[in-house]
Amino acid sequence: MAAFMILIFGVNCFKLMARFHVLERARDEARRTQVLVFAGGQARRMGFVDRPKALLEVAGRPLIDWCLEYYASCGFRDFVLLLGKGADQIMRHVGDGERYGISITYALDPQLPAVGKGKALRHALETGAVDAGRRALICFPDDLFLDDSLPLRLLLHHLEGVKNGALATAVFAWGLEYPYGVGVIDGDGRVKKFMEKPVVEYYTSTGLYMFEPQVFKLILKLVDMNSPKPVEFEEAVLPVLAERGQLYSMVIPRGTWLPINTLKELDRANEVLAAREQRSSG
Repeated sequence: MAAFMILIFGVNCFKLMARFHVLERARDEARRTQVLVFAGGQARRMGFVDRPKALLEVAGRPLIDWCLEYYASCGFRDFVLLLGKGADQIMRHVGDGERYGISITYALDPQLPAVGKGKALRHALETGAVDAGRRALICFPDDLFLDDSLPLRLLLHHLEGVKNGALATAVFAWGLEYPYGVGVIDGDGRVKKFMEKPVVEYYTSTGLYMFEPQVFKLILKLVDMNSPKPVEFEEAVLPVLAERGQLYSMVIPRGTWLPINTLKELDRANEVLAAREQRSSG
């Protein structure tokens, strides 16, 4: 019996050591990875005209604080904030990043009539704000996640994909609540089935990505700075990677992702995070 207990203890110790080494590897890789935060979004459609969306408060703290602290807690240290209108407000709030324990570089949108995330990223690459030779985690302040280990798990998952030829990884949530009631209607106009706000069974992009440096070469090649319209990197580059078989995926439960694009979603995020903060402090 004693020998059996010693064996079990040894196995458990081995598992703990293995997990420790995996965590240390992930944190080491995180220190080698730059984090690109696209914080140029506005909140006009939500009724806020006096501040950038990244400064909207959830559970008493601005979205940008939730974002920076979330990734900093996983060991990421080098951040680039891509900013548009209202950049001065965000820069005053965030400063040099010291209070978050991180290093901050700012990249301002190019002076063009129509920008979009693609042009903003190409401009940041051309000006050197984004290091074209380093891996990057791409995120947005208005996409919050309730899984504290997700960034590190994404990083390790992405590296496995790279071994198999992937150059980028996109995080998807399975299922999305459709905001309206829907009906199934027959040829005579009778409603055969009615569903209020059904969950649509699609893989929905959460706005969280991991890019290898080769993706930046595609950004420089495919994003047209002279286009009269805004250019989004999701439209210009991700379909090309998918067609080439170089876009990897990671799927998370939809309940762990809190997108904030409407006042209703802002209210829900307030409720969820306030309750979470209360539980952790209690």
